[in-house]
Amino acid sequence: MLRKVFAVVLMLGLTACAGGNRFVLLEEEDGSVGTITVENTAGAQTLENPGVAVRVADAGTAPGRPQEISQQEIDETWGATIEASPRKPRTFILYFIIGSDRLTDESRAQLPEILDSIKEFPAAEVSVVGHTDRIGGERRNAQLALQRAEAIRALLIAEGLEPELIEVDSHGESNPLVETADDVAEPRNRRVEVTVQ
Repeated sequence: MLRKVFAVVLMLGLTACAGGNRFVLLEEEDGSVGTITVENTAGAQTLENPGVAVRVADAGTAPGRPQEISQQEIDETWGATIEASPRKPRTFILYFIIGSDRLTDESRAQLPEILDSIKEFPAAEVSVVGHTDRIGGERRNAQLALQRAEAIRALLIAEGLEPELIEVDSHGESNPLVETADDVAEPRNRRVEVTVQ
């Protein structure tokens, strides 16, 4: 029932617009491109290439032929909307020395990039989640994962980030990147995931 109501609302929205609607497929920030299918009761068009648009005059008229549009037209028509869109969260993975809350040298080198990323968000929120491998007991691993997350939180605060913007959590050994048996050391599971949004 909800789908029918949503479809009717969509069709009413289409018929209410004098000039119809235009849909355009854009690249993701990472350069990847998905697909969109624009469909109503009269027909459908699938867009697979960036910078291709389709116009729908109204709910009873099939979507028009896909047409390429220039980057200039995209910028002029939707530039302000695109700029106002929320940024996608960024996630960083930092690795630790076995049994400790000390970062590996490679992970320590990522800290400036994390700090730069935080500055890109006008009202940044930072999630810091600690993890361990399966060496040791669950309770100990939950504590160690929390110590790791708190160590990263302390580093971020020392760099000037407001403490109330940082959420800290521990997943212990329960959310591994690499599945292992109990008591197996796995460096990729000894980590903290920092998500900036």
